[in-house]
Amino acid sequence: MRLVLLLFVSLFTISTIRAQCEDLSLKEEVAMTENIALMRGVEIKNDSVVLEVVKKWKGDSVGEFVKIKQEPVISEYYRVDTGRTYLIFWFKGLSIDRCSRSSEFRFVHFEYQLDELLKDYSISNVPLYDTLLYRKRNVFEAGEQEFDVTKGKYAFYDVGSGEQKAFGDLPVEISYFYPRRFYIIDKNVETATKKYDVVFAVSRDHKELIISKELKKKALQSLFK
Repeated sequence: MRLVLLLFVSLFTISTIRAQCEDLSLKEEVAMTENIALMRGVEIKNDSVVLEVVKKWKGDSVGEFVKIKQEPVISEYYRVDTGRTYLIFWFKGLSIDRCSRSSEFRFVHFEYQLDELLKDYSISNVPLYDTLLYRKRNVFEAGEQEFDVTKGKYAFYDVGSGEQKAFGDLPVEISYFYPRRFYIIDKNVETATKKYDVVFAVSRDHKELIISKELKKKALQSLFK
C-alpha cells in the first residue's frame, strides 16, 4: 500500500511540474542550455552518479566523465541512476530540470535533430554508442523474452491503428507512463506468401493489454490484407 501511495504522489508531483513547464522548441532549449550529452550511469560516489559521456553536442566543460547529484525518487528535479543511458540537458553544478528534454535514451526521438542543429557534435565512445543505437533500433522485449528483428521473421499488429506494420513504423516510446509493449499472439504462422516465427500485438499504453480471442483474430487477419 505504501509503495502504491508513493508512486501516486510521485506521478502527481511530476504531472504538476510538467503542467508548469514552459513550452520551448528544441532550438530554443538548445540555445538556453549550457551542456547537452548522451551519458551512461556507471557508479555511485557519495551522493552523486558518475556518468560516462558517450556523445556530446554542447558543453566545453564536459569531459570523459560527469558527476550529477542523485535526486530522491520524489523530487522536483530529474533523477539519474547507474546502468541506464540518458540524453541530458543541464547546467554545470546544477540539478537537471524536469522541464528539459532530458530523458532515458530509449525515449529520445530528437537525437538526429540535435545532429542537425549542432553539427560539431563528437562521439567519445564509438563501440558503446553503436551498441546503444543497435539495441534501440532492433531489440525489443515481450514478457521476459528478448527479440532481435534482424534475427527472426516477425509480424507486428499495431493495436492503435488496427494494422500490421513494419518494426520501424511502429509507434515510438515517449514516456515511462506509456511504454511500447509487445505481446506474443502466435508462433510459426504461415500465409500463402510468408512464414513468421512470431506474430506480436503492439500497444502503447500504461495498462496491460488483455489478449482476447477477438484480438488474436484481428492480429492474424491483418497478415492476409
